[in-house]
Amino acid sequence: MVTPHLPPHQAANALFPNLLGEALRERGHLVRYLTFGDAADGDGVRFVKRRRGPRATRVPQALEAWDTWRKGAPWIRESDVVHIHSSTWMNQVAARVAERERRPYLLTHYGTEIWHADGKDARFRRFNGSAAHVAFYSEALFRRGRELGLPLARASVVYPPVADAFGPRPPADRAAIRARHGVSAAPLLLNVKRLHPLADHATLLEAFAIFRSARQDARLLIAGAGETRDALEQQVLRLALGDSVRLLGLVPNQQVAELQAAADLFVLSSTLEATPTVALEALASGTPVVSTDNPGGLELAALFGADVRIVEKRDPRALAAALGEFAAAPRRAGAATAAVVEERFRVRGVVERYLALYAEATA
Repeated sequence: MVTPHLPPHQAANALFPNLLGEALRERGHLVRYLTFGDAADGDGVRFVKRRRGPRATRVPQALEAWDTWRKGAPWIRESDVVHIHSSTWMNQVAARVAERERRPYLLTHYGTEIWHADGKDARFRRFNGSAAHVAFYSEALFRRGRELGLPLARASVVYPPVADAFGPRPPADRAAIRARHGVSAAPLLLNVKRLHPLADHATLLEAFAIFRSARQDARLLIAGAGETRDALEQQVLRLALGDSVRLLGLVPNQQVAELQAAADLFVLSSTLEATPTVALEALASGTPVVSTDNPGGLELAALFGADVRIVEKRDPRALAAALGEFAAAPRRAGAATAAVVEERFRVRGVVERYLALYAEATA
């Protein structure tokens, strides 16, 4: 596995390589990781130091490439298949090493590297074209790859998995979790995303302020860390939201599962998503979703029907209206949603899909 992220300090999409690797190990396969980090190499994991500095000099790229080659080549040479997650310079170098060592590699695209690509970069085209198979996180992402004219020998959609920790909980458990966060019977809204402009938490806070004018008892928890935190804290003050909004920072994965089950509604305000794993986690936990009309939100609405309500992005009044409608008639996600999650989004099914792709690649 070649991946920019290695848990447990990450969540959502960044969990996938770890979830997949652990499930493969349970089935008797040998799994190793090449990832970014400053830690000492350990059993089954080697770290490439991410270099900072003026990229125009190409010195950072050269140093990353050397680390990737030095640490990755011996393991790639011994591998039956290399699974590369997303696109960074380390990942592209690892793909070239796999080509040189005549080892097949699979490529999984998560979102950003496709949404913001122009399809003309020669290295990126080779990165995709030389893969034994390219898996996309959503149908919309797959279509975008086709629109870019990427040279895809074999490609398909493989949705991200939801860990088994995310599931419905009894009312008493939900009440206990809410009590730990100072919430009793009030509508509890949840967002779990990195604090980044694309997550558009600013619109979420504006919408919540409108909604709260009619529901003073409402509470909003936002789990995640990132560069927009200071601006969001100032916005909470400006909107006089007080302790009705809590920015929880980076929350451990176990606590994310608890929050997803305890919440009354998951609110996704993002302007761009492939398949939003955090929204899938909410649905798996029995919590309905209100999402903006980003590509991933629209795709989930097609899959889960009424349990995913769609509103226009960057429209706080539309979002606030959807929150008000839910608060007037609260409910949990239905049995049909639980069935779709079990059939298409649990780890065991995703593992079977990738095992089939690995077998195809090594045939």
